[in-house]
Amino acid sequence: MSDREKPNKARALFDRGEYPEARKLLEGITTKDPSIRINVLSALIGVLDHVSENEKLLAVANEGIEVATIAGNNTMRSYFLGKKCFFLMSNLSMIIYRQKNLTLSARVFEWIGFSLERDKNEYEAIGEERKKLEKEIDLSLETVIDEVERDSDHDFRGHQFSTIGDAYSSKYLADKLDFQDGGKYKSKIANLYLVRRWNLDRYLYGKDVRHKIDQSRDSCIKYFERSIVEFGLAGKKSEQAHAIYNLAVKMQLFNCFRRAKKLLTEARTMAESINENRLLDKITKLEVSVTDRNRNIRDYVSEMGLDMP
Repeated sequence: MSDREKPNKARALFDRGEYPEARKLLEGITTKDPSIRINVLSALIGVLDHVSENEKLLAVANEGIEVATIAGNNTMRSYFLGKKCFFLMSNLSMIIYRQKNLTLSARVFEWIGFSLERDKNEYEAIGEERKKLEKEIDLSLETVIDEVERDSDHDFRGHQFSTIGDAYSSKYLADKLDFQDGGKYKSKIANLYLVRRWNLDRYLYGKDVRHKIDQSRDSCIKYFERSIVEFGLAGKKSEQAHAIYNLAVKMQLFNCFRRAKKLLTEARTMAESINENRLLDKITKLEVSVTDRNRNIRDYVSEMGLDMP
């Protein structure tokens, strides 16, 4: 099998849920041919774990930007830039989480500062890193939005709007963590299930902060809705069904379970019409989670080892 054929073979493996095999095949391709390399890198973004392998994904996106730029492929350069923006948002969330941990004692007991001098030094160093990262994210996201708005390809627009929506959902979570005002009583209240279930924790934030968080949420929804429309215009039923499903995932994140349920019904109908069995499995699992109404949500903190001292 030639290197040009291997990416398509890997995608077929991916579609059957054989992710390790798809990854092994892709990582074994060593050709420097730009057209093949771009195909390999875009496929790798699909098979790598988006929870535990963010740094690897970021490296793939950076290489994709470089190769696509050299090849003069502006569409794929924009695609990889959009993915990079999303992966950078994940890095930002990690930085914010670390900053919060460094000031944990001070947020619970206002009279306590940093517990160690090295914690204070680390906090200041992270702050500088964070400023650079936030600037890069803002510029990247601005560029991606500008380029997709000027493009007329409905399929491309659909994919990019989904990526932009993903970036804004990450921003929503990062802002909720970043602007969380400490205090042991507020922390206890925010972690109560009924408070989270009905989004009442938003009233623990100031008015301006609530507006900023709501803007990220609304932007996420808006761009996913636009993605669904674009895939419909492109006649891409599979991509449209996936976009509807992904919007349902976001609505679950925002505790909008009624709309999530409606979207899942719509995604199921479309997936069944085109025999998208892998998507149907994902829909079934999410339906259980939506019915559960986030009582038993996935513990990403423990999964990524962030709860370790």
